[in-house]
Amino acid sequence: MRLLLGCCLLLVSGALSAQWLPEDLSVQATLARAQVPACPRERAEGLSLALEQGQLQGRLARLSLDLTCSRSDGGGAAGESDALSLLLTLPPIDFHVEELTLYLPRGVATGAAELRHRQRHLDILWQTESGTVSLSLLPERQGWRWQGQIPGTVLAPELGQRLTLSGGWQPGQELTLNAGGALPVPLSGDWRLQLAAIEGDAGWQLLPGSRLQIPQLRWQELELGQLELMPVGAQSLDGPWQARLSWRQGRWGGQRLPDAALVLGTSAGEGRRGSLALELSPTLRLRGHWHYGQGLALRVPEQSLPLAGLWQWLSGWLALPVGVEPSAGDLVLSLEAPDLLAPSAPVQIGLVLREGRLGYRDMLAEQVAARLNLQWRQGGLHTVGTNGLTVAALDVGVPITDLSGAVQLRRGEPWLSGLTARALGGQLALSPMALTATPSGEVHFSDISLEQILGYTAVSGLTGSGKLHGRLPFSFERGFSVTGGRAHSDGGWISYQAGEELLASGAGNLTLGLTLGLLSDLRYDRLEAEISMSPGGEAVIESRLQGQAPVMGRMHPVNFNYHHEENLLQLLASLRFARDLGERLPARLQGESE
Repeated sequence: MRLLLGCCLLLVSGALSAQWLPEDLSVQATLARAQVPACPRERAEGLSLALEQGQLQGRLARLSLDLTCSRSDGGGAAGESDALSLLLTLPPIDFHVEELTLYLPRGVATGAAELRHRQRHLDILWQTESGTVSLSLLPERQGWRWQGQIPGTVLAPELGQRLTLSGGWQPGQELTLNAGGALPVPLSGDWRLQLAAIEGDAGWQLLPGSRLQIPQLRWQELELGQLELMPVGAQSLDGPWQARLSWRQGRWGGQRLPDAALVLGTSAGEGRRGSLALELSPTLRLRGHWHYGQGLALRVPEQSLPLAGLWQWLSGWLALPVGVEPSAGDLVLSLEAPDLLAPSAPVQIGLVLREGRLGYRDMLAEQVAARLNLQWRQGGLHTVGTNGLTVAALDVGVPITDLSGAVQLRRGEPWLSGLTARALGGQLALSPMALTATPSGEVHFSDISLEQILGYTAVSGLTGSGKLHGRLPFSFERGFSVTGGRAHSDGGWISYQAGEELLASGAGNLTLGLTLGLLSDLRYDRLEAEISMSPGGEAVIESRLQGQAPVMGRMHPVNFNYHHEENLLQLLASLRFARDLGERLPARLQGESE
């Protein structure tokens, strides 16, 4: 080091007095090797200085710099002068360096370079394998401050554009690095990196204040805002790490996404694979694994989420059917993606609902099960394989059982098709229906027992027989409603046996007496009904019967019209209440109440 300083002083003094020397005078000095004692990785080899035609020129065969060790000031504690950087012992002239090596906390970069002095700072123009690095170094107290531009591939092979960076370091304190640039394709957006690291007994550690920020990220149909990646506690640069990625204001196509966070970590000894945990809410978390090789692979093995908690989370950012509440069941989710960064690579998603229990008001669907196999490809979701929905029992006041149908995606929306069920001795079939927040569709029914329907009414003495067929168009906006429903039956009978009080009234009222007589044994050839119901349950039924009924002891042709109004939801609720009460009361008490 002293020899290097001596040579530098000799040539500098020669340069200052060159104006009084002959122009053809040339002076040359060489130095085989120089080294910083306290920083063994910082060294210079093959230094030569030449004074030719009044100009001082410098060359270096090899120069190694360690900005995390060498000092920019020789003062201070004892021994710190041994860490004075070679950059400050070189004369204030420009140097050509055949091989410049820069040691970083993680990694090494090498290439030809030019050192240029600009008053108090140095400019380094460095030709690396990845491209040109331009870096300005400014001595600051005993450390350094820097700023410049580098090729993105110096940090990661996928970063093809140039990056801006700045930072600094002081002995015994944090090393800071700020960088920014554009995201690698197929992602789009800008990123900002703020790193803070410190060297300890266990090597370099990344400090919790470090973060990677992306104001807006776009990938295919996905948009995420305010992304932030931070280490979970202090992280060793030489061992496994764990970081938390959070985002806000996300969208997938036209659908808003909830705010969430993803905890990522590497496996021991593996820098390109590790674990992940998606935090949907304090009680909902998905775990999986990632692998970055030829692409970004992701796998989420089958795991269960409580249906009630998931429904509550979904309702915070999705429009779900009003009034529907799950009380039991688990949703089993799985995901397999061979390469998230390749648009052509499909992503497999599996959803299985088990032991579901859903209510609407006081109606209840039990033993609900569903399977949905999805595939994300060509920028959209598609159903693959066999997908279906089954419900063991739907209790609306009258039993509906054995519901089953198929589920598929159409233009990105889930659809239910082919749903059939059994009720009141007959069959129900649902027309294909989109499963939206306000679903609408049409229920077709056939062979429904008129006897069973009349058995559920509150009219004592009313019985009948026949098979009903028809359809009920419905919608689910602000509640369940029916518009333009129709029913018909060909061949059957209706009998209304009035009570003694009503019969007595009919004896003195010709019209009432005639009506009661007709209804005592009305045999119809055709029954037609129009049905409507408001979201509040107020139903209107307009019935028309054509057939024969007894008049004066003989059967005569009859056309009978009947207008009926009743709140069906209240009726169904009373039926459920009566049934539940009957199931709970002891048999002896039921007998006494009768």
